[in-house]
Amino acid sequence: MIVNMYVDHLMDQKPQNPEEVWNAAKLHGKLFSDAAERIGLTPREYHEFLADLLDGKAVYVRLPRRVDAMSGVRRGAVYAVHNAVMTQPVMGWRVRLADGNEVYVPQVCGNISLLRHAAVAVAPASPRSTAYHAPYTEAVASVPKETPVIMTPPQEAAPVVETAPVVAQAVSANHGPFTPFWFIPVALGGLVAAVNHGNTPPPCNQGSNAVGVCSK
Repeated sequence: MIVNMYVDHLMDQKPQNPEEVWNAAKLHGKLFSDAAERIGLTPREYHEFLADLLDGKAVYVRLPRRVDAMSGVRRGAVYAVHNAVMTQPVMGWRVRLADGNEVYVPQVCGNISLLRHAAVAVAPASPRSTAYHAPYTEAVASVPKETPVIMTPPQEAAPVVETAPVVAQAVSANHGPFTPFWFIPVALGGLVAAVNHGNTPPPCNQGSNAVGVCSK
């Protein structure tokens, strides 16, 4: 599934500077604090982030391709996409926290995101010792699956119904009188194509898809 943050934006208008992000966070305090909690920021980290926005510590940069978590909101439900991978270049602001973690704010949507820089344990060099490999193996296994993220206006759903009568008519011409049963596999094929293109709406508390819709 591709999550569309252009639709699931935290800010109603595209921010022009860090101060506007700060203003939105103050105006919609519950929304932003919930988003910070969802992506894994501690209260101390979140308050540091807000202070840095006003202190001139937010730098306008090209966001990294992948972040550990990106917040979003759909129909009032705040959620987080973990291991989010942006499919196109995205510009925004970076705030580097004292603990080494980085908070990113994409300019197109204002959805706060987190990139962690936690220390990674290194296994001892001795090939005879295997006791220290378990934590590393477990950490690799726990990495969540990458989720593609786009920040563009919703795509139009590909039409799949209009092609059905044409195919049915061709079948009728080659094999005698038309029967409505020929329409069934053609329609099913169209539905399968829609699913394969990511047009199946996910639950709204998990974001919108590429065409900007979700299910209740």
